[in-house]
Amino acid sequence: MTGAVLVTGAGARLGKAMAVRFAQEGYDVALHYNTSDTGAQEAAAAIRAAGREAVLLRADLADLDACADLVSHALDALPHLSGLVNSASVFERDSLGTMTEDFYRRQMRINAEAPLFLGQAFWRGIAGEGWIINMIDAKIRQITAEFFSYTLSKLALEDGTRMLAMACAPKVRVNAIAPGLILRSGAQTDAGFEAVHACNPLRRGSTVDDICDMAAMLAGARATTGQIVTVDGGAHFYSPGHPQNS
Repeated sequence: MTGAVLVTGAGARLGKAMAVRFAQEGYDVALHYNTSDTGAQEAAAAIRAAGREAVLLRADLADLDACADLVSHALDALPHLSGLVNSASVFERDSLGTMTEDFYRRQMRINAEAPLFLGQAFWRGIAGEGWIINMIDAKIRQITAEFFSYTLSKLALEDGTRMLAMACAPKVRVNAIAPGLILRSGAQTDAGFEAVHACNPLRRGSTVDDICDMAAMLAGARATTGQIVTVDGGAHFYSPGHPQNS
């Protein structure tokens, strides 16, 4: 593959892994980060070691005015930009009882609104054809009232992905990946993490490599747009609370 890709949230976790993977696929990479400076520097070093160009761009995506500027800076540095991966996200717990206006609006701004405004700027700015991949969450297939504001923001991005795909065609293809549980979070133990995966229909969960594989595939899938691909080992077959088969 050739071209360049802007990856948001490229200083940590999945965004960092995808940035390095796209370099291995032959892309130059613009790495967006906010507070994860060390991780972004590490990703840039790995990208350069793979023989590709790496550009570091800092922006706070809670400020929606920063979205167009971020794409503009990426295009200035990499005029052959052809891809956008919206991986930056905030994953914070609330409930209907604890939700506040500020908390809700932060989740929506970063998780749903920023990808849409980044997509708009990307669609307007690139010279040729391109593609966008939004990172959602397999929670959209198993809705619960946990992580109330976060889940709402990802549900908004699910429909936003389809609407972007319609509006951006034929110039830009827009798809999304909905990962299952990939990395441990919070107080989860190794045993608990593995136990969740063992209950999936495929008896395994999605890994970082699985998500990177899917992202690389969607980047090159020139006849595919408006799709939400769930990568979770089949866990979405079960409704919340459903006794999973042993």
